Amino acid sequence: MQRSEHSVAPSFVVAIVEDELILREEMAFQLQHLGFKIESFENAAQLYRRLAVIKFDAVILDIGLDGEDGLSICQHLRQHDTHIGIIFSSARGMREDRLLGLDNGADAYLIKPVDMDELVLTLRRLEQRTSTFQPSVRTPNTGNAKAGDWFLDGTTGMLFTPTGLGVRLSLSELQLLGNLMRKPEEVSVHNELSRALGLMPEDFNKHRIEVIFGRLRDKVRRETGLNLPVNSKRGLGYMFSLDTGAS
Repeated sequence: MQRSEHSVAPSFVVAIVEDELILREEMAFQLQHLGFKIESFENAAQLYRRLAVIKFDAVILDIGLDGEDGLSICQHLRQHDTHIGIIFSSARGMREDRLLGLDNGADAYLIKPVDMDELVLTLRRLEQRTSTFQPSVRTPNTGNAKAGDWFLDGTTGMLFTPTGLGVRLSLSELQLLGNLMRKPEEVSVHNELSRALGLMPEDFNKHRIEVIFGRLRDKVRRETGLNLPVNSKRGLGYMFSLDTGAS
């Protein structure tokens, strides 16, 4: 892998939680070589002890850990820090496993052996999201969007409802919803939404998009009592529709 010209912010710190020593050390070595600040842990207990004194911007999690598994760690992290980036790195590659990981709050689910280029790209995106809360570093190119009385603030990652309530979005939710809200009442096809996530055509995953939108609808309804006006168009894609509400 070539070293990226994009430098990593010194404050962007990544934790690796992986119980296989060789894999953990190899992943840490490659990411450090690319400029990331890395700390590695064998299990949840080690991670939690370190979290008592340091804040991580992103965590790369194995699922099949001894003791507390990665899914439980993910839920714990997401409950206590809505901004933290969470990436699963797992040998469990079944569709149900990937959907479960994403549904538990992960930003990405990568299958072992992990493609380092894909992992780095994912970390870069998460770094961009972190930078929205640090004025001294570059703001991601997510942009603002307004549709009716709904407003998406791409700088803070907040969706504001017509009643004025705010919902904080994950990076993938921000990317997908922004694509829809910038052209309300128009269908965004699946390939377009896949590109909005920064995925290559060969990485297109319709089910991942379905999970993200499903989770977002549930979040908006749970936190605001409103239905997010996103309609799925069978076989085509999705649309932000102010007339009909969410399907």
